[in-house]
Amino acid sequence: MSPETDSSEYSQRLVHVELLEQAGINSFPAEPPKRTHRNIALIEGFEDLSGSTVSAVGRMLSKRVHGGLTFAHIDDGSALIQVVLQRDVLKDFYPFVRNYFGVGDFIGATGILEATKAGEISVWAEEVSMLAKALRVAPHTIADPETQQRQRYLHTLVDAEARNRFKIRSQMVQEMRQHFLNMGCLEMETPILDSTYGGANAKPFITHHNALNQAFYLRIANELALKRMTVGGYYEGVFEFSRDFRNEGMDRTHNPEFTQVELYKPWWDYRKMMDMTEELMGGIVEYVHHGIEAPFNEHIIDYSKPWRRLTVYDGIRQKLSVHPETASIEELQRAGRRLGLQIEGVTKGAVCLELFEQLWEKELIQPTFVMDFPADTSVLAKRHRDNPELVERFELFVGGMETANCYTELNDPRDQQARFELERQKNQAGDMEAMPYDEDFIRALEYGMPPQAGIGISIDRWTMLLTNASHIRQVIYFPTLRSSRLPDRR
Repeated sequence: MSPETDSSEYSQRLVHVELLEQAGINSFPAEPPKRTHRNIALIEGFEDLSGSTVSAVGRMLSKRVHGGLTFAHIDDGSALIQVVLQRDVLKDFYPFVRNYFGVGDFIGATGILEATKAGEISVWAEEVSMLAKALRVAPHTIADPETQQRQRYLHTLVDAEARNRFKIRSQMVQEMRQHFLNMGCLEMETPILDSTYGGANAKPFITHHNALNQAFYLRIANELALKRMTVGGYYEGVFEFSRDFRNEGMDRTHNPEFTQVELYKPWWDYRKMMDMTEELMGGIVEYVHHGIEAPFNEHIIDYSKPWRRLTVYDGIRQKLSVHPETASIEELQRAGRRLGLQIEGVTKGAVCLELFEQLWEKELIQPTFVMDFPADTSVLAKRHRDNPELVERFELFVGGMETANCYTELNDPRDQQARFELERQKNQAGDMEAMPYDEDFIRALEYGMPPQAGIGISIDRWTMLLTNASHIRQVIYFPTLRSSRLPDRR
């Protein structure tokens, strides 16, 4: 059932606005309110402030009328505080407060800060003002998930846990930003619209630029742009918190519009980035949960260091008792079929990666760095220093989902060009997620890109972990939804 206010309540509040206006009281004044303290400061500083004149503001969450006395609680986002409204003090203004000020309205109150006989800290109003009239009254709770997602403003208004979820998300981003700044990195900006796309294997959204009469793509990743910046002289590192877009399926961990941070740090490799990630994200968990363990769905995740490190080949060996280094594609596929797995990969590397994903991903609940991927599955990663069939790459899995992806970055333009050529062949063969050839990126590499490691960390999925949310839509304030017609306003 929709939480919309019924028509009689809505109509009555419109009448209240008209009556207030007829009395010269603006229900939506432009002048900012008087405010001397946040509500929490009035409560925590009561011993020093008691008996002084203060001004408070907030949304009225309750209202109790007892003849010539009205009690209201207002919330300014920091705390609730009681406002005592007296007919003998407010005189002719009191009937307007009693009759036309209601729950949901934003009001301001100026008066003496004192406790009631019951001991409740209160502002004894000598002056009260309407700051913004609410024409609809919010429900007490919203249980319907679709309403939560379509009217998130209402969800976070009435649900403190939901509201706190997005506070934690914001705090996590700020902690990450400060950590990267402390590393000497610069926060940069890259284009959302581009004439090509790259940095991941994904299907893009396509739009049209009228003035240029040209197709453009919404970025699927900002990797190639940020790496160009390190070519351009930013040798201490660059990062960007970005909205990225992939025109693909939607499920519990995927939304077509999502947020990640990408960081590129010259003079590092993927192992050093692994250590940094463990320190950064483990520290954020401890900051949020005041400990190194946190619940996620039916699990308790232990973030104490060191986190597990598991190579793709080792994972296959442990589950299938075959040696990926020497096994043929057919042997790997047969081993998978014995466990009921259907492997569709064409290359040996693709088969190995599919096997690993089907065998392991759901089991990777505790933090695990999955390392050393087959080279033909990772277009932009540098070949492994000990085995050129592999690349120096890790994906961080927590709670059974990928939460970060990192490479020692490929900076040999010859190898990069060859791999782009292979991607072009895949695209011509019908692979819509194959990465397009980026000639300018090759040119940039030819000018010299410093050795570096790069990482992308999912803001949405880490918010799921930190707030014990089971679906990605719960942690995106405005998730992507099918359009829906709102109820008639009349």
